[in-house]
Amino acid sequence: MSIQVYRAKAEDAEAVFELNERFNGAGSNTLERIRASLETNNQEAVFLVKIGYTVAGFCCVQVFHSMCYSRHYAEITELFIDEGFRRQGVGTKLLRKVEEHFCQENIAGFQLFTGAKNLSAQMFYEHLGYQRTGEVMYRKRIES
Repeated sequence: MSIQVYRAKAEDAEAVFELNERFNGAGSNTLERIRASLETNNQEAVFLVKIGYTVAGFCCVQVFHSMCYSRHYAEITELFIDEGFRRQGVGTKLLRKVEEHFCQENIAGFQLFTGAKNLSAQMFYEHLGYQRTGEVMYRKRIES
């Protein structure tokens, strides 16, 4: 099984769109917006994992710069592996490649959020060395 991890480009928009529809639900974004983001969004990096000719997952990462700290941190905002490719080392390979990429950019560490009931994801992250913190996330949605 040949596994390739690479940074997504605008020509990967359809594959990213299809995976995002499965991960975040139908209608969560449009193909055009995803393509535009891949072309112009300098704050977010999107990585794809391909097995043979099939795009099997993606990882979105944003680097946060703060005047409070001399080093930056990266937040993994989305990570999705298609169900048919899980538990085969695909997610591990994707996340390791992302970490390797960002460790060269003055990154102090990585953070991510996952659902409190998503035990399989929690076990996956802990297996890769991520540690649960005691922080509580708050969110406020703005209706437009």
